[in-house]
Amino acid sequence: MRNPMLGLAVMLLAHTAIAQSTTGAELSGRLDNALGDPLVISWRAQPLAIRQQQRTVHPDMDGNFRLRIPVQQPTLAQLTFGDEEMAVFLEPGDDLELRGDAIELTSTAKFAAAGGASQPAAAANNYLAEQGRRFTNNEAYQVLPENIKLLPTGFLSFLNYRREHEETLLKQASRRGHFTPAFESFARTDIAYTYAGDRLSYADLREQTVDGQARIELPADYYDFLQDVNLVPGQQSAATSTRYQDFLLDYVHYQARTTGHRPTDPDYFLTCYRLADKLLPTGPMRPVVLGRVVRETIEQGHVAHAQSLLATYAASNQVPASWVALLRSDFADHQSLAIGSPAPPLTLRATDGRKLTLADFKGKLVYITFWDSRFPAGQRLLPFAKELVQNLAGQPIVVVMAALDDAPTYWQQSVAGATPGLGGVQAYVPLAEQRAVRQAYNLNRLPSAVLIAEDGTLLDLHPRDLSSRPLQDDLRAAVGRAAAYKAVALSQL
Repeated sequence: MRNPMLGLAVMLLAHTAIAQSTTGAELSGRLDNALGDPLVISWRAQPLAIRQQQRTVHPDMDGNFRLRIPVQQPTLAQLTFGDEEMAVFLEPGDDLELRGDAIELTSTAKFAAAGGASQPAAAANNYLAEQGRRFTNNEAYQVLPENIKLLPTGFLSFLNYRREHEETLLKQASRRGHFTPAFESFARTDIAYTYAGDRLSYADLREQTVDGQARIELPADYYDFLQDVNLVPGQQSAATSTRYQDFLLDYVHYQARTTGHRPTDPDYFLTCYRLADKLLPTGPMRPVVLGRVVRETIEQGHVAHAQSLLATYAASNQVPASWVALLRSDFADHQSLAIGSPAPPLTLRATDGRKLTLADFKGKLVYITFWDSRFPAGQRLLPFAKELVQNLAGQPIVVVMAALDDAPTYWQQSVAGATPGLGGVQAYVPLAEQRAVRQAYNLNRLPSAVLIAEDGTLLDLHPRDLSSRPLQDDLRAAVGRAAAYKAVALSQL
C-alpha cells in the first residue's frame, strides 16, 4: 500500500503536457506555538525525481510566516512542521492563508483565501485536511496494520465501505467549495486508484505481513475489476494523482507475474518494460510508467539491463530530455553496486572473535542482514532468523546477521551470549570498517539485506527481509541462479 499524501515522498502531479507557468503560489498565515522548528514545503519537480525540492520558513515570534513556492503546474506537496505532516495542493497563482496550532497542525489546520481568486484553493486544501483527519490518519480506514488480515470477502467490503465514505466527503466538499477542474480531477482519481491499488496489492501484502499465513486463495472473479477501461489504462487527462501512477506501475508488475515471470528472473524488468510499452497508449502516463520501470531496473541493480532500457527510453520522442538526464545520473550512481559484479569486501568478527570474510562462504549462497542490535526493528528479526536457519538445514545457504552497532558491548550481551544459540552466523562489523561497508552496500537504512551468489557476486540487492514467509522459497530457488544473469538485449525479447 502506498500513501503519497503523507508517507511516500510527494510527487509532481502533472507534467509537460500541462502548460507552464512561472507565477508560483503563496502560502502565509500564523501558527500558534510555532517555536523552534521551521515550516517546510516539499515536492518533486518531475515524476521521476528521487530528491524533493523544498522551501523553508521560520515563523516569527508571533508565529507569522510567508512562503513562496515556485510550482509551475498543479502539484501535490507535503507541509511539515516538526512531527506534523499534511498534504497541500498548489496551483500557480494560489494565494493561501494557513492558521492552526503548530503542535497539532494536522488536526487544527484551516485554510483561507488571501486573495478572492484563491477561494477554490482554500476549499481544496480544507478538504485535504479533513480527508487526512478522517481517513489517512485513521487506522480503521487503512489497509495496515489490521484490515490486511481480513479474508477476501471482508477485505472487499472494507474497501467498498471506505470508498463510499470518501466519495461522500468529496461530494459534500465539492458542493461547498467549487473546486478547480485540476483539483476535482485529482481528488476523484485519487479515491478510485486508492481502491484499485489496495485491491491489486492485497494478496502480496497479506503474504508479506500476516505472520503464519500462506498466500491467500482469491475468488475466480477477484481481478475482474481490471477489465474496466476507465481504470486501465484510465483517463490520462487525470494524471494528476500519484495513486494513478503507482497503480499503473503495479498493474504492469501484475501482468508480468501472470505471464509466468518473477522479480528474480533475469529478464523480469525487461519484460515489465515491454508490457508497459504494449499496454499503455500514447499519452501523458506512458513516459511516466516506462521511466519508472527503468528507474526500478537501475535501483534493483540490473545495471546491464538498465543500460539497454535507458537507451530505448531516451530514443522515444515522448520523453522530456530532463527525465532522461535524471535517469542517466541515477544510472551512474548505481554502476558500482550491480547484480553480477563482485560483492564489496566485508570483514566480520564472529561471536568467538574469529575473523570472517566473504571468501569463507564461497561455494554457498549467502544471505546477509545488516542491522543494529540496539533497535527494535533489528531485534524483531532474531526469531525469524532462527526459524529460517532451521528450515534451510542441509541446503548450501548461509544466513549471516552482520551487526553495525556503534560498539559491540550490547551486541555481545544480547546476541553472542544468547542461550540457546540464535543460529546462522552472528557477527559484528568492526567499527573502523563500518563507514566503508555502509557506503559500499548503500545502506541507507537498517535493517537491510543483500544476497550474494556462490561465486561471490551480487545476486539480489533487495531480497525479502527475514520476517517474510516466502523468503525461504526465494533462497532455495536462488541456489545456482547466478549463471543466468547475463545482459539481455531488449530486441531479443
